[in-house]
Amino acid sequence: MKSSPITQHTILRTSLSLLALELLAVGIWATTLLVLTNKITLSLVIVLVGGWVVLGCVGACIIILWQLVQHSQRIPLAVQRLHWLLGVITIIIAAISLTFAYIWAQSGDAPGLIFIGLFLSAMPFACWILVSVWQVTLESNAKS
Repeated sequence: MKSSPITQHTILRTSLSLLALELLAVGIWATTLLVLTNKITLSLVIVLVGGWVVLGCVGACIIILWQLVQHSQRIPLAVQRLHWLLGVITIIIAAISLTFAYIWAQSGDAPGLIFIGLFLSAMPFACWILVSVWQVTLESNAKS
């Protein structure tokens, strides 16, 4: 059973819209939870601002991916933008997760918290590496 491109685009548009809505809901939920359960400190403000910047970058990635599907002739530009956005996400998450994992590890379960911080910073880094390979592949295909 084959599906038409229009049906596939509708499914993709719906999936990306639901993902964006879910990310917004998680951001609002986390902000509300952190503000109501903790006293507002500098570290909480840094985590919240960093989290919202990351969510904004993820939203921009979703928009770029949608444009990539719609306009396949702009693939190199879209991949370059994804590369930069994932780099920003990687730097923000690494700075926040590794710093706070180290601070929290001094007061408790050091190995577990350090591994969680490393894992959180490794996920966007792996995506950045994948998009970097994609960009190099596109550039090498364009030259030949």
